[in-house]
Amino acid sequence: MNFPKTWISNSISDSQKIAQELSTLLMPGDVVLLEGTLGSGKTFLVQEICKNWHIEDDVTSPTFTLIQNYSGNIAVNHMDLYRIEAIEELDQLGWEDMVYSDAVTFIEWPQMVEPILNSYYKINIDLKDGRREITLNKK
Repeated sequence: MNFPKTWISNSISDSQKIAQELSTLLMPGDVVLLEGTLGSGKTFLVQEICKNWHIEDDVTSPTFTLIQNYSGNIAVNHMDLYRIEAIEELDQLGWEDMVYSDAVTFIEWPQMVEPILNSYYKINIDLKDGRREITLNKK
């Protein structure tokens, strides 16, 4: 796949198809940074990818728990760093153990950790005129 890759979503169905494509691309050990405004669909995309991996748990936003872990065909770590103010808070949670594991790790609001990660996928969800522009890059 060539990067960047951009999709346009005009509906829930479109976003589900994009998640299906992403679920075939991502592999255990991958880190995926998710950027977009509140309500742009970051958690929805993770939920749909998890469905494709047969994760039966209710995948929810980890805004208040900070980290959720799920098991299915592929293990998933789902982190939300919106409320984190300093990297030291993440160190106390053992975030590096999750990022450097055999799970796929999704990180919402990743600005704090992006500069210290060596490789990752980055998904940006941009709301424009009632549609979503979803762009995937790889570093």
